[in-house]
Amino acid sequence: MRSLNLFFVAALHFIYARADFSVFTNDDAYDAAEYGLFPIQTYTSTDLVSPRLNILQSSPECDASLFTFLSPRGGAVSDATATILDQSGHLVWTIGGYDQIYNLMVQEYLGEQYLTFWAGNDAVGGHGAGFYYMLDTSYREVRKIPAAGGLAGDLHDLRITEDGTALITVYEVVTADLTELGKSSQGELWDCLIQEINIATGELIFQWRAAEHYRIADTFKDIGDDGGIGRAFDFFHINSVAKDPKGNYLVSSRYMHTLTYISGETGEIIWILGGKKNMFTDLSDGNATDFAYQHDARFADNFTGVSIFNNAVDDPHPYLAPYSRGLHIKLDEEHMTAELVGEYINPNHVRAVSQGSMQVLENGNVFLGYGNAAAFTEYAANGTVLCDAHFGPQIRFGSAEVQSYRAYKYAWHGWPLTDPEVSILTDTSDNWNFYASWNGATEVDAWILQGASDPEAGEDQWEDLEAITKTEFETQFAILELYPKYLRVLAVDKEDIVLGVSSPLDAAEEKIWSLPPLRLEGNDTWALKFLMAFAALTGVIVGSREAWSIWRSRRKGVHWEQVEQTDIRLD
Repeated sequence: MRSLNLFFVAALHFIYARADFSVFTNDDAYDAAEYGLFPIQTYTSTDLVSPRLNILQSSPECDASLFTFLSPRGGAVSDATATILDQSGHLVWTIGGYDQIYNLMVQEYLGEQYLTFWAGNDAVGGHGAGFYYMLDTSYREVRKIPAAGGLAGDLHDLRITEDGTALITVYEVVTADLTELGKSSQGELWDCLIQEINIATGELIFQWRAAEHYRIADTFKDIGDDGGIGRAFDFFHINSVAKDPKGNYLVSSRYMHTLTYISGETGEIIWILGGKKNMFTDLSDGNATDFAYQHDARFADNFTGVSIFNNAVDDPHPYLAPYSRGLHIKLDEEHMTAELVGEYINPNHVRAVSQGSMQVLENGNVFLGYGNAAAFTEYAANGTVLCDAHFGPQIRFGSAEVQSYRAYKYAWHGWPLTDPEVSILTDTSDNWNFYASWNGATEVDAWILQGASDPEAGEDQWEDLEAITKTEFETQFAILELYPKYLRVLAVDKEDIVLGVSSPLDAAEEKIWSLPPLRLEGNDTWALKFLMAFAALTGVIVGSREAWSIWRSRRKGVHWEQVEQTDIRLD
């Protein structure tokens, strides 16, 4: 029986023991989904997982000092996460455990840096009902911000202003006259709001409603069967909000194909760019105002222009353009002209049916996230592609199996309150190794492996065995026969200051019981099926053996209790 158990352990080890993979590089098989719908990186020291990228293009001109911020989710992703990756595609930090996560960012509040994101239910008519979260540099949740007036916070945007306020988007069902669209005069409508809220007090400072300023018939959205009771019509679909130093607001409407500039004093519309009520003369033959279903509108060029992610496509509508792209538009508010001065086009001409983002970095580069297409790309200011990566297969873009609402790049410094995670396991060559990682610890420059014969003997009894510069999320040390029984690691920064110390492991004991974490994603169901089949076979063998023993004992007139005692003595 003991040998059978050990064989079962060995089978688990064979199936699930995985080394720290490298990213793929321009791999056609990846984009053909031959590695699954969501290729992931697993680790030995922790059960965390992260996307395993396919890097199609890289350049030293990309800003390597910044991390990439994603919120992967979708049908092929078992747990929606907020995830930070470094320039090489290695994990920096990740967290899950929420229903859905959108819009991971770094924002400043009262002089301090915070991670911010939305989490909640995203299956509410194309928008969300949830809260906005703020995590400090130790990854502690310090704020959970609700919308004002008892409404639910929408997933599309949270922007923290220099005044310590939060700009958010909100959706609310209201009664509206829909006769212009062939519906009832008492129909149901999703009204779109922006709210500015005092983060410290929750006080509502400003609120604006789209239905009070836009004709519903100006939408490009087909009403179809919507508009009745329980089927509110989403005519506007707000998806970003920004504020300028004048105190005015910029709002993006997906279904109006517009950017609207709103007075912060009266709420009245100052100007509209794009859509049926466009107020600007287009100096670029229509290319500055013909955007559609766009996302992430931001002020640019010291508030003399705007940047947007132009989806140009939508599920139920024909393609208005052959692909999605980033747009940089110069505005002359005195003469009311608009001019396209920059566009950013992915070399694979990616079509992002929904979501997406455009970010102008401090060095002038432009970073695009492709929303429901699992890609992000960094461009030079002139539109030259510098770095391009996929975190899901291109053949499945648009399927909603792997997506991230936005993708951004930021500088970030994190000091987690947890200890480094460690484990001992064999590699593919049957050599024993010590593995170390630390979720969110951005300042670790090197790991130092230490050993001691007695973990309680005092700090001076721990001797340095080996030091390795940290280059990836998980670091691996080979365990030599001459090493002491107990092992641990120190995480040190560039000044050799100790940032963290792991718990000690008994190497001899770990070699007996260590198993890698079990985690299945994407197309890994074959492994689960193999494991289930193996477990079933094991059960049959064990059950047959015990039944045979019982049958033989009864034939001989021996009681079962005696058989148990005999078996114990024989073992």
